[in-house]
Amino acid sequence: MTSPCVIDPDQEPWILARRFTNRLADALGDTLRDVVVVGSASLGDWQANSDIDLVCVVARGLDSRARDAVSPLHENSKHEYGHTIDAMYVTRDGLAKGPDTLQSVVASVAGTLHPESTDGPMNWATWLNIVQSGVRVPLAEDGAMTAVDPRSAGMPIEEETARDGAIRFSRANLDQYWRNRITLSEQIYLHNEAAHPVSTFEVEWMSLGPARLLATVLTGRIVSKSEGGELAADRFPEFRPHLTQVLDARRGADVTRTWSRGDLERSLDLARVCVRLGAGG
Repeated sequence: MTSPCVIDPDQEPWILARRFTNRLADALGDTLRDVVVVGSASLGDWQANSDIDLVCVVARGLDSRARDAVSPLHENSKHEYGHTIDAMYVTRDGLAKGPDTLQSVVASVAGTLHPESTDGPMNWATWLNIVQSGVRVPLAEDGAMTAVDPRSAGMPIEEETARDGAIRFSRANLDQYWRNRITLSEQIYLHNEAAHPVSTFEVEWMSLGPARLLATVLTGRIVSKSEGGELAADRFPEFRPHLTQVLDARRGADVTRTWSRGDLERSLDLARVCVRLGAGG
């Protein structure tokens, strides 16, 4: 399966991924065996404010010395590259076992390195993202960026197992996180007497976050936020005008738009539909 994005080596996310990988290779030496781009860049949905997410395959777990070497690279990435660059560090054996059997991984989340992370990228959605649309960053300077080949001996992930796990993860996330997140958004923005102004982030997050998880439940694919919104617009035409506005703002076509409580209410209505269909109840 090929990556859905165009791997143009002159585009910003790929330039930054290569530069960062070179820094990681200098810091880790032969401990670093493979680097794969996941997330929005690998899904063809990288925006001007997007982060870059990596899965770094290592020969062995990172000790304190190795963690000290890579931690400032992540911490300073926003300042140095204009984008936060995060990563999960996992062995090939860990990839083969899958997230359910791993106690924790070393992972950078929002620029902070955690030596025993159990959150962030350590879930089946990341595993499925790797084999369905991951992009390999060459460790050699003259190498080409290529779509991950799930049949490669260097990427020991069974796609069917990862797909089943990602569907379970998406259902659970809709049920356990998004039900509560909808209620919290209502309390902060709609039911609070001192109502907060509605942010672009809140409208986009509530409109597209549950939609992309529902897409995974229904299709068995990891999709971007934008594709999740497009699929939701096709499935729920009553929300199409709202989603068109959200996607235009996300892509920078409507940068001056301000959002009202009514816009957020439509976002929450869509989120409830996605939770009901994806998680049940």
